[in-house]
Amino acid sequence: MRLSSLLALLRPALPLILGLSLGCSLSLLRVSWIQGEGEDPCVEAVGEPGGPQHPDSRTQLDQSDEDFKPRIVPYYRDPNKPYKKVLRTRYIQTELGSRERLLVAVLTSRATLSTLAVAVNRTVAHHFPRLLYFTGQRGARPPAGMQVVSHGDERPAWLMSETLRHLHTHFGADYDWFFIMQDDTYVQAPRLAALAGHLSINQDLYLGRTEEFIGAGEQARYCHGGFGYLLSRSLLLRLRPHLDGCRGDILSARPDEWLGRCLIDSLGIGCVSQHQGQQYRSFELAKNRDPEKEGSAAFLSAFAVHPVSEGTLMYRLHKRFSALELERAYSEIEQLQAQIRNLTVLTPEGEAGLSWGPGAHSSARAQGS
Repeated sequence: MRLSSLLALLRPALPLILGLSLGCSLSLLRVSWIQGEGEDPCVEAVGEPGGPQHPDSRTQLDQSDEDFKPRIVPYYRDPNKPYKKVLRTRYIQTELGSRERLLVAVLTSRATLSTLAVAVNRTVAHHFPRLLYFTGQRGARPPAGMQVVSHGDERPAWLMSETLRHLHTHFGADYDWFFIMQDDTYVQAPRLAALAGHLSINQDLYLGRTEEFIGAGEQARYCHGGFGYLLSRSLLLRLRPHLDGCRGDILSARPDEWLGRCLIDSLGIGCVSQHQGQQYRSFELAKNRDPEKEGSAAFLSAFAVHPVSEGTLMYRLHKRFSALELERAYSEIEQLQAQIRNLTVLTPEGEAGLSWGPGAHSSARAQGS
């Protein structure tokens, strides 16, 4: 009677007891198998602790110790070879060979350096890593906060040739793209930077607003300098050896046309307005036209606007495009808020769990306007 009652009490725990017993048995068997497989190879090589060692194993140990003995190698410098000091760069970007994306070169003159060039600097300088101004005026005094390079000759072909030579010599290894523009051009800097970021750098590219040469074939095109144009680093490197020849052989009163002829004659490369799905969009501003009244798709999506006759017009264009960018940012915020509101329906708290009120965006937009 007592045995049956004891079995009744232990019956729920029988599977646990059997499992523990089986696990302990298998663990003991595995340990015995591992210990019985063979002797330790280290014991074979060295011998039992405290016991006699085999003479061959001792010889092997001595030889292995000799392999790891340090050896002093004296420094010797060949006196016939010039000594070159190794310079360590200050920045990790330079040491790794990384390059900046875009450099902007602005062609200016003595008459517009203190007016239009200053307006360009105030509207776009903070968007680009480096902005340089090139002029033919000898000894030009740069305005505050501007880096001006004076070539000393105002001839158009000479100015363009020396500008390209300067870019190649001083910045050819530091930048992937070079944007050349005139000081009577307004540039939408964020869009231009985004365009350069979407283009592959390992190609010869001459991108801008295409224009046909007078009396030339349909394939011979150059980029209009008034709307700016992009030159890839690889194209600048290939063009550099031909600059002297082009300056002596090509006669042109326009620096952009001279550059286009030089590229076609020396490298067979003409201007294109579209590449890899990216379109270079520009807008020609009519005389006495108010930027506030421009609402065409060509104007709203333009990378560059030309011509800009005075600095005041440059600032008005900047105000107009800044307002458009602000409206675009507000529109994106509204879309994101709508998506967040739709997703809160799936959360346990619902719309009550939102951390911002429905009028937060409206009040911020009212303050911005």
